[in-house]
Amino acid sequence: MAFFNRKPASRKGKDSSKGPQRKSGGRGNDSQAVSFFETSQIIEFGLFILFTALVVTICFLGQQPKGPRVILNQAAPARIVADFDFEFESKLQTEKAIAAARAQVPPVFQRTFEPFERFRNFIKDLNSSIAKNQIEFEDEGSDVLRESLLDTASTLIERYALELDPQTILELMAQTSPRERSALFNDALSVLKGLYEDGIYRPSRSDEMGSGVTVIQLVDEEGRFDMPDARSLNEALVALRVRIDSLSRDTETARALFEILREGLKPNLLYSASGTNRAIKRAVEQIEPIRIAYRAGDTLIEPGAIIMPADLERLNAYRTIQLEGRNTSLFFNQLFMERMVLTLILFIAVYIYVKQGLRELHKRNRAIAITAVSILLNLLVVRLIMELGETALVNNRPSLSMLPYIAPYALAPILVAVLVGSAPAVLSALIVAVVFGLMQNNSVEFILIAFISGVVGGFVSIGTRKRSKLVRAGFMAGATAAAASAAIGLLNGYSFGLVGQQTLVTLIVGLLTGILTVGLLPVFENLFKITTEITLLELTDFNHPLLRRMQVEAPGSYHHSLMVANLSENAAATIGASPLLCRVCCLFHDIGKLVKPDYFTENQHEGINPHDEKNPSMSALVIKAHVKEGVEIARKNKLPRVIIDVIRQHHGTTLIQYFFHQANEKAKEEQQTGSAPTAPEKTNGKHGKNGKGKTKPPLRVEESTYRYDGPRPQFKESAIIFFADSVEAASRSLKKVTQPNVEELIDRIFKDRIEDGQLDNCPLTFQELDQIRKSFIYTVLNMLHARIEYPKSDSEKAAERGKEAQTGENDNATDASTGNQQLV
Repeated sequence: MAFFNRKPASRKGKDSSKGPQRKSGGRGNDSQAVSFFETSQIIEFGLFILFTALVVTICFLGQQPKGPRVILNQAAPARIVADFDFEFESKLQTEKAIAAARAQVPPVFQRTFEPFERFRNFIKDLNSSIAKNQIEFEDEGSDVLRESLLDTASTLIERYALELDPQTILELMAQTSPRERSALFNDALSVLKGLYEDGIYRPSRSDEMGSGVTVIQLVDEEGRFDMPDARSLNEALVALRVRIDSLSRDTETARALFEILREGLKPNLLYSASGTNRAIKRAVEQIEPIRIAYRAGDTLIEPGAIIMPADLERLNAYRTIQLEGRNTSLFFNQLFMERMVLTLILFIAVYIYVKQGLRELHKRNRAIAITAVSILLNLLVVRLIMELGETALVNNRPSLSMLPYIAPYALAPILVAVLVGSAPAVLSALIVAVVFGLMQNNSVEFILIAFISGVVGGFVSIGTRKRSKLVRAGFMAGATAAAASAAIGLLNGYSFGLVGQQTLVTLIVGLLTGILTVGLLPVFENLFKITTEITLLELTDFNHPLLRRMQVEAPGSYHHSLMVANLSENAAATIGASPLLCRVCCLFHDIGKLVKPDYFTENQHEGINPHDEKNPSMSALVIKAHVKEGVEIARKNKLPRVIIDVIRQHHGTTLIQYFFHQANEKAKEEQQTGSAPTAPEKTNGKHGKNGKGKTKPPLRVEESTYRYDGPRPQFKESAIIFFADSVEAASRSLKKVTQPNVEELIDRIFKDRIEDGQLDNCPLTFQELDQIRKSFIYTVLNMLHARIEYPKSDSEKAAERGKEAQTGENDNATDASTGNQQLV
């Protein structure tokens, strides 16, 4: 709950002219302006109109229809039917056709004869080497020739990196004559060249596992396509053996020749990436975009059907065509006008409720302004999240479906609960929920989720006194939204995975909402000049610099403030006011005494009283100054406005009786001695005689000089502190603390203050005054309770008798001091 700077009207039937009348300067004009803002019906209606216009602008201006809410891979909640004929180009179907065409294009290969040319060179070199060895070593015998041929064959095989046994070559030489061998090699090379021209490709793993059809697309060196009778390497080996068998005269010769020629049979079809891409490009270019047409009344989505990418494409196309036919005006389009009318109906109901149901709301216009700003801020954050999210996630449908769960529904209710109260918090939760539901295509589900989340967040925030509790409130709001969204998701048939994602997102957003509230709360406090219980509780820290100064520089005033705090806190709890506000204000109400602490009785030591050297008017001026000085110190240390108000009001316009009495006594003495009157004493010219026998005017003390400047207490907590301050000071003068004495003292103080008109501007009732009086009596009796006297030793009794004479001499001085304390 927050505390406003209150300014209630004065009571009727009381003479508000009692006491000094202060001039209305700039502060008075400011107070009148503030009072007009806080109570004017015109301001209230103007705020309502402005608030409605801003809500409609922030939430609905430029918004596009969202269409049916469907989620990929989840069941459709309802049947969706086309309202008009439409046709669209299906990118998904076109992409499928393109993918099929790409798959049907066989890989493109280029043919190479390099393996054949290399092997033909090997046969040529082999024939030359055989002839050369025969010329050189034939005369030396067959063994030498054989060894020479073996060495030569081995050298050639190694040079050409063939996996051929040299003995095979020798076997072929032994079985054929040179002429026959030359003819066999030539015919075999022709066969081998034919196989290379047909094409040889390396078999794939699938070919090795089973039979199948392999399509080869061949391009020649100029890039022209050809369709060869390509064979796999295994098939080419079979074809080579068959043809060699037909060339050879016997099996042994055929086997030897085959073993040699098989080393020349290598795959010569190489994959061509560029050729394959060109073939695919030509195939894709031949595909026409696929268009799908629907008639009005056709079912686009069946209820309960699992939403697939094709369904989303169909709905997006339908929505795009639907939007193209809409009015593009920002204001005069059907969607904006519909939602503006619904919002206006909602706010008319809210306005009636505020006028009738919240008529007792204190500072209505300021409370309404805080609630309105909180709601506008909440809705602005939601709209920004929605717009930025839709822009960033336009191509990510699963993430786009999570956007509504990222909205911080409970931001405004938590702020309003802390700053204004519970009823406005529930009202703000309702407004945010309904408007958010309208933004989500009139979704009742999101209205329920947002409303229950906001209500729980506001409920947990009520009475919060620690900022960390706001984070807990945000988390509880997120947990509530998570539970509600999970229940609705499961009822709609969503998968557990999607429900889990929604739950996690809402929990995180709730936690972030609490953190954001902690950061925004001081901004609202400074903007609207209000003080929350969180700030008040932080000010109760006794290590506050001002309280530490009072403990050291003005310990008596500090102890007095603690006692006043105890009195006020109990009394506030009795009448339903704020005990915490009373305690905090009491701790700081006398900080002005830090300027001249020795001028106040509670801080004087060893009988030294600075007032003994000053005349009563100067002493009264010093005493009154502690109020203004306290205000300046409070402003310098940036204390809340409500504390400054209590500092100004805690003495009202009461009379400083002790020094007023002194001034009257001094005036009488001066009149008797015939000395000239000193300011501020005046004469009225009616009584007394001068030395010439004429009537001498009596001296009159100006009462306004000895009254505090005020203002009088203007709210309940200020009035409680006003009475508690006087009661605590006066109770110190009681020589004997009994219930009759305490009651008589408190009754006299209450009677004097009421008759003096100090409560004319305060909303306290007589019943509440009686409750405060009883609370004071109870607290004072307990504060000043007597203890059992412990028995003393003989030496202590003798010492005590010796001091009785000295104690009697000091009684008069003590009576004067306590009288000063009571009157001041």
